[in-house]
Amino acid sequence: MSQPKLLLTAVFGPYGVKNKYAESLGMQMELLNNQITRMQGVHSPRQSYWTFPLYLLAENISVETTVLDFPSWREFTREMEKGYTHVGINFIVPNVLKAKRMAEYIRAKHPGVKIILGGYGTIIPDLENIVPHDSLCKSEGVRWLRAYFGEDTEAPVRHPALHGPAYEYLYGAKGKPKGAILMPGVGCENGCKFCITSHQFKKQYHPLLPTGKDIYNACRKTESEIGSRGFTILDENFLKQPRRAMELLEIMTSNCRPYVFDIFSSAEVIKKFGVDFLVRLGVRMIWVGVESKCNDHDKTRGVDFRSLFEDLQSHGISVNASTILFHDHHDDKTIREEIDYMIGLESDFIQFMNYTPLPGTALHSEMKEQNRLKKLAYRHQHGAGELFFVHPHFNDRKDHVRYLRNAFRKKYLAGGPGVLNMAVTAARGYRRAAKEFAEREKMGLEWNPETLRYEKSRDPRPDEFMKLRIRMMRRIAENVRPILLPALVFAPNRAARKKARAAARLFNEILGKPNFKQRTVSIVLVLTGAIETIRILASRLLGREGVVHQPKSRSVRYPVRMAAERDLLSEVRDRVSSAMHEMIPTYHEMSKEHKG
Repeated sequence: MSQPKLLLTAVFGPYGVKNKYAESLGMQMELLNNQITRMQGVHSPRQSYWTFPLYLLAENISVETTVLDFPSWREFTREMEKGYTHVGINFIVPNVLKAKRMAEYIRAKHPGVKIILGGYGTIIPDLENIVPHDSLCKSEGVRWLRAYFGEDTEAPVRHPALHGPAYEYLYGAKGKPKGAILMPGVGCENGCKFCITSHQFKKQYHPLLPTGKDIYNACRKTESEIGSRGFTILDENFLKQPRRAMELLEIMTSNCRPYVFDIFSSAEVIKKFGVDFLVRLGVRMIWVGVESKCNDHDKTRGVDFRSLFEDLQSHGISVNASTILFHDHHDDKTIREEIDYMIGLESDFIQFMNYTPLPGTALHSEMKEQNRLKKLAYRHQHGAGELFFVHPHFNDRKDHVRYLRNAFRKKYLAGGPGVLNMAVTAARGYRRAAKEFAEREKMGLEWNPETLRYEKSRDPRPDEFMKLRIRMMRRIAENVRPILLPALVFAPNRAARKKARAAARLFNEILGKPNFKQRTVSIVLVLTGAIETIRILASRLLGREGVVHQPKSRSVRYPVRMAAERDLLSEVRDRVSSAMHEMIPTYHEMSKEHKG
């Protein structure tokens, strides 16, 4: 019997383009421009993310595997000629017709190949009647795939070094993505009735990196292999595992490694930890679910969001608040009040999404019992267009699209560009951190890792780690500074121009005058921003909201190895990485050396 050979693939492109397989609205492969900075035109950062779970799966099995990410149809069909025994297709609900075409092609041209379907698209109830397949991966993928190929399901998870965005544009200028991705676990215990992540994993959390040391080792590995020190943590509620987060901070502190993180967290957990802990941990941005000012979720009950967000932002932590439109209590008056309430919280960013009863959630079951679900094609079920349930007050598709689009537009006009807000937050945070650090030294305060507070100490030790953290916060502010000029030049109104000028004064006050490189980059961003503005206007004349970017395809091959061999190689690599880090001076040591 021949050895298995596995292809793990994303659905084929192009993306964000309406054709017989997919829609354009809501279907760009971009989180920011699609769901957060939508309607912000030239100010919207453009990023598309790789299909990270595929690389995690390939890293953790011994079967010869290829990951094919963002392929064209031609690239997919050519790859299929290489003699695979199994193909895994990752897809979401709106892309089901793409998965269908790929599976039907495999059945017709390569009938002996086993088809495995994975991703959130597997929640579709009648999937077996739509997409030909042999197996469904509907649970935690690493253990499922190991079991499928007869491997040890309980072996430790090896986390790959994962680049973040596949591409990055800001004001039309192409950048070199530097961020990285961590996936420490899947699922969520909160169990919000609309949340597919929580219900997909039966309201349980499944850790992939169960300890703070595991996460730290993944950070070191990534820094060693691709040079990244900033990470987006793809975990539905990262701080919900408090011991792990505390241990991560302890290890970073003892090793003088001030890594930076963007995280997801619910409000009640943030309050338990306190903002001082988040600053020390290195949280640069936090995604917080508000959902609705009228909801009764445990995670939001009794939380003063305006005060919480101001506290986070004043400490240098940008806030992306998410909310849901078209709750049952929304009518023309209350939905407008909801939008105004969210904008009034003055978060740096807002994600607006339409209420979406995805199959498998408690919300879907509830609406099915009430006979309120509509027969809307799966390709339209993406949360940015028509509702697929009967609403008490809104049942015109045009309303569903219009209110959502106008909510993003209103946030933009009232609060200014999100990147400008983020820059102001970074500068404020650096200034406050430096000031409070000096005050703590005078008062003899020391960080207590048990109480997560600064406390009086008889013999306080120098807080070397916080010095490194403050230096990193300054670097973040310096890096974002060049956007101030294009934020002013392309400001949508007087209020945004006023905010941009105030931001420039703030930066000058805190960091001094911009240097030659920063001024040059600012001018370049104005020039590329002008070109991008023209491209956006041209796209709108063609009926699109803006320019649609297509990520380039990528193919990564993982050779066949015995499980023990792969574990040994991973251990050797980790030891070499550890030894290299011991030879490299810490940030603090380099600083002292430079000063000397």
